[in-house]
Amino acid sequence: MHCLRASRRRASVIALAVLTVLAGCGGDRDAAEEHRRLSLRVEHNPPGHTPAGEPAEIRARIRSSLEAPRLEAWIRIVGSDSDEKVPLSIGAEGEAVGHLPAEPRGTVVRYVIEARDAAGLVVALPRGAAEGKSYRLRYEGSSSRLLGGISALSGFLATLFYLSAGFAGVQCLRSRMSAGPAGMLGGFGVAAAIAGLFLLGGIHAWRVTGQPWPSDPLLFSISRGDLAIVTLLWAATLFFGRSVLLDETPDGNASGERTFAGAAVAGGVLTLILLLF
Repeated sequence: MHCLRASRRRASVIALAVLTVLAGCGGDRDAAEEHRRLSLRVEHNPPGHTPAGEPAEIRARIRSSLEAPRLEAWIRIVGSDSDEKVPLSIGAEGEAVGHLPAEPRGTVVRYVIEARDAAGLVVALPRGAAEGKSYRLRYEGSSSRLLGGISALSGFLATLFYLSAGFAGVQCLRSRMSAGPAGMLGGFGVAAAIAGLFLLGGIHAWRVTGQPWPSDPLLFSISRGDLAIVTLLWAATLFFGRSVLLDETPDGNASGERTFAGAAVAGGVLTLILLLF
């Protein structure tokens, strides 16, 4: 019996020694770990306007650093009482497409694009969406090339007439011509702006946007608001200087012509400044 107990004790000691050796061998195994920076990128080119009465297609590109990522993306409509979200379907290449419901002409929808990956990263566009910034999408009606073309041409001609009137005013101050050419060119500019840009252009803008006076430039660098300021200035100049322009005496009114020419130069300079800046 004593010998049996001694044999068992020796077997236990040998097994413990074997386990200790095996554990020591396992402690020398290699280990490798890789850290990757998580990223989620969203790109979107806002359309700005879309045909009225039809669903608006919104596209975005979504990229994630995760392998085989599970992505979610949606369009959040800003200003809606229910905080409406329209889901975006994401393709294999990260192309995301969604459709906003159709709206009548003149409706403006503000929206934000948001995306989230499986790691919990959330990205929103435009930048500053958390501070209330958003994209604007306007539903527009059909555009008339004739009305739009006449309106743009009228704005271009009015700008050209105002600049020419300013140059004629300089020539008048240099005693190289009378104030008549400056007044005539300024009058042509006022007529072109009122008849073509503000009247026909207002009708065209109403057909397209539902609003008669949009603030967007009409196919030339000077905006409608800027040209309205110059037109008002020239209308006032023609009204208060009409006596100088209608004076048919041989000697004329030299002082009045200089004043009128100075106003013409100011109008031309203002037109040039608004055109360039």
